[in-house]
Amino acid sequence: MDVFTDQAPEQGWLPGVDLSGSIRWTGCAGFVVDVADERICIDPFVSNPGPRAALFRPARPDVALVRNTFGDPAAVFIGHSHWDHAMDVAVLAHAGRTVAHGSSTTAELCRRQAVPTCRIVTVADGTRVGVGPFTVEAVASRHGIVPIAGRIDRIELTGSGMPRTPFRWPRGAVFSYRVEVGRHSIYFHTSAGIEDGPLARQQPVDVLVACLAARQGTPNYLDRLAEQLRPTVLIPCHHDNFLRPVHAPPRPVARLDWRGFLADAARLHERYGTRLVRLPRGVTVRF
Repeated sequence: MDVFTDQAPEQGWLPGVDLSGSIRWTGCAGFVVDVADERICIDPFVSNPGPRAALFRPARPDVALVRNTFGDPAAVFIGHSHWDHAMDVAVLAHAGRTVAHGSSTTAELCRRQAVPTCRIVTVADGTRVGVGPFTVEAVASRHGIVPIAGRIDRIELTGSGMPRTPFRWPRGAVFSYRVEVGRHSIYFHTSAGIEDGPLARQQPVDVLVACLAARQGTPNYLDRLAEQLRPTVLIPCHHDNFLRPVHAPPRPVARLDWRGFLADAARLHERYGTRLVRLPRGVTVRF
């Protein structure tokens, strides 16, 4: 099976669904979910700067691309503050009605970019937010272990002003998000670490969206998520190289180990009946 697809899954990919809506993977850990004329986004990031710009130039979101991709969501939820998750959030929070939700570090990054206080919500483990038909719960989690880069990773903001380059954006606290709408639930696990206590309070979900990048440092990563969440559907994310522009064909992130992932997914199918569904990047898929 190829890593990426350009074909939407067949109708009925999410069995038993009784609501009208859609989901769109925008690349990296980014998702747009629309239900009942309301929109939320998870980790909305598309301004892939390329390796040279990421290391040596200030962060420069592609404003037109960000707004064209995500529109005017009611709310965005940021898993952590690294640039490949949070660099574009201020563009959305400056325009329209969007409220940004994330860690205290994400909130401070927004403030330093002149986002109005009324557009910023700081979340903690267990925070629940209602947005139209959605209820979103923040679940404390951990970042995946990234070789070499993890040794120089910045955890919190220092000084004043913005970090000098995207690579210097701090991590801050890490969250997953459980999105409930009607009788259905989607669990966005957008970084490949696990915090066992907060995960243990979670009930089964319809869809598990699981980050694949840097998962090798988390023992039995998918098995532990699936044992608790018992997902009907598994959707991979954060497995594309986010240093490539989104208009270029996707390529795998370093150390992806797609064969290993497929073996893990097959084991989940055998144990729990979980079905692997790949979403084409940038394509709106109906429930």
